[in-house]
Amino acid sequence: MAAYAAITTTMTPHTILVVDDDDDIRFALSLLLEQAGYRVVEADGPSQCMQLLCRLTPALVLLDMNFTRDTTSGKEGLALLEQITPLDIPVMLMTAWANIELAVTGLQTGAKDFIEKPWRKEKLLSQIANHIKPITTQPTQSDWIAYSSAMQSLNTLITQLAPTDANLLILGENGTGKSQLAKRIHQLSARSEAPFVSLNMGAVAESLFESELFGHHKGAFTDAKQDRTGAFSRAKNGTLFMDEIGTLPFHLQPKLLQVLETGEFTPLGANNSEQVNVRLIAATNQDLASAITNGQFRQDLYYRLNTFVITLPALRERKDDILPLAAHFINQFAGKYNKSPCTLSLSVEELLCNHSWPGNIRELSHVIERAMLICTQSVIELAHIMLDSQTSKSQLIPQLTLEELEKQRITDVLQQHNQQITAAAKSLGISRNALYRRMEKYQLEGFDE
Repeated sequence: MAAYAAITTTMTPHTILVVDDDDDIRFALSLLLEQAGYRVVEADGPSQCMQLLCRLTPALVLLDMNFTRDTTSGKEGLALLEQITPLDIPVMLMTAWANIELAVTGLQTGAKDFIEKPWRKEKLLSQIANHIKPITTQPTQSDWIAYSSAMQSLNTLITQLAPTDANLLILGENGTGKSQLAKRIHQLSARSEAPFVSLNMGAVAESLFESELFGHHKGAFTDAKQDRTGAFSRAKNGTLFMDEIGTLPFHLQPKLLQVLETGEFTPLGANNSEQVNVRLIAATNQDLASAITNGQFRQDLYYRLNTFVITLPALRERKDDILPLAAHFINQFAGKYNKSPCTLSLSVEELLCNHSWPGNIRELSHVIERAMLICTQSVIELAHIMLDSQTSKSQLIPQLTLEELEKQRITDVLQQHNQQITAAAKSLGISRNALYRRMEKYQLEGFDE
């Protein structure tokens, strides 16, 4: 079997939002910061700044104090700072006039730091570094596998979507890896160092939905013996993945819609609302359009969830990924069960590639795990493969003639016995001479013991 490696990724650069009405200032800062390894987004005033913050979560905001010409009061900057502070994003203030009183007011309002224009490059970069964790540039291993054309196209799409804060809806059959895709998007986003919280809506009892999403205070209901932090709070500044979103009870859907529209929610038993900045990624294998028609899912919520819809292909639609995925699972379960990694025989490779995989990647994982548990050799053979259906056999056998089946069987056995003729002949139940004749017929190679 060919050697496959999982795709490696690097950490996305930290994003800095520069807010200044001076084009030259924004250009100079962008040039300086990009050379230092940061990703820069620009806004020319308060309105554009808040529009961007509805879609992005930068690691830092560099905020000018004045946006109206000939104004030196700093009131505009302070007013904008008051809007940014609840989002829990570090802010550094900038002003062209040395004003200690203004700086103190800004720090009291929630700014992390203050710098005067014109700045010294080294000082500015040092101050920024103090408020942003070091950028990780070392490659990390990922179990995200995308060799097929279908997955390569998907890769291109998520590379474009991940840096934004658009709400995403992932569609796909059970077992296709929707949660893995959501994690991948989070890793490629500007929120990668913030929490990724996954919530399987189908596994939550209806009576606990509200508590799971928004949390509760002690005494909010009979069994509320202590405070509980909800999923939205745990995902603060990060990503909340809601799998099986179609199972969300209809009476709770307006509350979720309100959070998506305002960023505010009230935990059960609380008197005051909370505000969080969370990116939502939802997933389902259900037909939400039919659920809307049947009155089971709100259309306005659907439109809030599906700023962009991503359809994850089934495993049968990405056949070039089957063997790389199998290799990944072999290594994974070899480590889990403290065994040496195995290879797949040619007949097993053929079987796996021709199976329809109704259970998708989850089914493949279970098949490889069972094979690793019972395989005591270095090669996984057909006898080790236990599929949940017989479709693979009916798909494989008609494609091979008797001679092709014989050649394949001899090749597998020779591979299993390291090309040793005597052992292979004994396993096949024929003499050495008979095996030699067949090897000559099929132009196969081996060696004597």
